[in-house]
Amino acid sequence: MTQLSPRRSRDGKIVIALAALVIAVAASCVTSSVLRAGATGDSSVELPEGRQIVFRSLRPGPTFGHIAALPAADVRRERVVLPTRCERTATSPTGGLCLRQTRNPIQLFAVTLLDGRLRPGKEAPLNGIPSRARISADGRYYATTTFVMGHSYLSDGFSTETVIGRVGGDPVGNVEQFTFLLNGQPNENADRNVWGVTFVPGGERFFATVATENRRYLVEGNIRQRTLTALRDNAECPSLSPDGQRLVYKKRTGLTTDVWRFHTLDLATGVETPLAETRSVDDQAAWLDDSNVMYAVPKGGAGGRNADVWVVPLHGPAPRLLIPDADSPTVRSPAKDRPLR
Repeated sequence: MTQLSPRRSRDGKIVIALAALVIAVAASCVTSSVLRAGATGDSSVELPEGRQIVFRSLRPGPTFGHIAALPAADVRRERVVLPTRCERTATSPTGGLCLRQTRNPIQLFAVTLLDGRLRPGKEAPLNGIPSRARISADGRYYATTTFVMGHSYLSDGFSTETVIGRVGGDPVGNVEQFTFLLNGQPNENADRNVWGVTFVPGGERFFATVATENRRYLVEGNIRQRTLTALRDNAECPSLSPDGQRLVYKKRTGLTTDVWRFHTLDLATGVETPLAETRSVDDQAAWLDDSNVMYAVPKGGAGGRNADVWVVPLHGPAPRLLIPDADSPTVRSPAKDRPLR
């Protein structure tokens, strides 16, 4: 399950059944955010210079699912494919993370931190099937979302676990355990799910989605205060623009089925604007730059293993194909190469 939106499409029952099987096998495992040493990747692969789009390459063949990179200024070049295979990836100027399947039948999934050259380093187990991944622009925090079973409740037919970790420090923990403030009051509904974290650079704040009683809320989180404050209804999988002025997220528009449309929110004015993408896309979008948003569109319908990355401007023409056979895109402007702490 690689697509970072929690999938609640028509194949949702299949997803939950798969999650039940996977977690049953890994039932003896306990999620831990204490990082341990991982493998070292091939250091001979040269990444593109300057701003890069890092993504999962979905070209058929032996490198299917591997991390790949292209120069943001020229995506027509041949992609650079790295040795590391992921189910989801995200990057920052100083590194990144890879949500991956392991070869351990007891602990089936793990999150691996990547250094400035995107080589795998330390890792921690994941308690479920990978769904979403984000890392803060300053490289201090990372967030993972997985589909899990074993909770005593389900909301909308699925259950998630979203964990925030500190790179090189003590874990923050499961965000579901933060205090959720709805209409200014603590809300203790047992069916709460949290996913789709996006970090505000240089601080302790982030945005995310909280679902409870079949409603989704855009929330602002505070790591220090351990709070989630509801800002508005019907907003999922937010992503903060590089300049920090806008959020892009998907909204439900279907009456009887899940149909999503991307919208942007101007954080200063509160003005919400739909984007020109008219397809229903179930993904956490990422920003190509301050004026363009990119996202993965599955081939062959929801649940397909292959996808393409598309891009749409905030204003103007229709979306266009950006990178074929790819998903999980993020942009990084590499800082001076240095290992993770």
